[in-house]
Amino acid sequence: MTNLSIPAPYRDTLTVKPDWLDENGHMNVANYSRAFDLGGEVFFRDCGIGWDYTREGYGTIFMTNCHLDFRRELLQDDPILVTTRLIDWSPKLVHTYQALYHQDAGYFAASAEMLFIHVAFVDRKSVEMSKQTLARLAEIASVHNTLPRPDNLGTQIEIRR
Repeated sequence: MTNLSIPAPYRDTLTVKPDWLDENGHMNVANYSRAFDLGGEVFFRDCGIGWDYTREGYGTIFMTNCHLDFRRELLQDDPILVTTRLIDWSPKLVHTYQALYHQDAGYFAASAEMLFIHVAFVDRKSVEMSKQTLARLAEIASVHNTLPRPDNLGTQIEIRR
């Protein structure tokens, strides 16, 4: 693939399902994680480490760290745009940033900054990703590194006084 075929960022669309709501009538925090997981598959599949790769039985990726940032509510039947971009990578690690937007109204609803580690199923230990995956990550990084840095990337939880 050429750089012209690399989405910047990757995009997928979802709809807030009725069973994703909590007693507040908005999307429950657990389902934001679900939306990020579902919406990020297009990126991971393109890298060669999506769910199809996991089903092959050699290895998978585990999330080691996640920072969620909530900005606005999402309600039942809201159309969601999920964007995924590569922030950094190494032979065993993938650092991503994802954002959820209300697709029609266009507002930024939430983000997730995540770190994943590649693990072999044989011993459940970290192992380098394939040369093909590493080459694809390098191609994606060459495009995604030109994108503006998200304002809330790397933020810490704190109470400002």
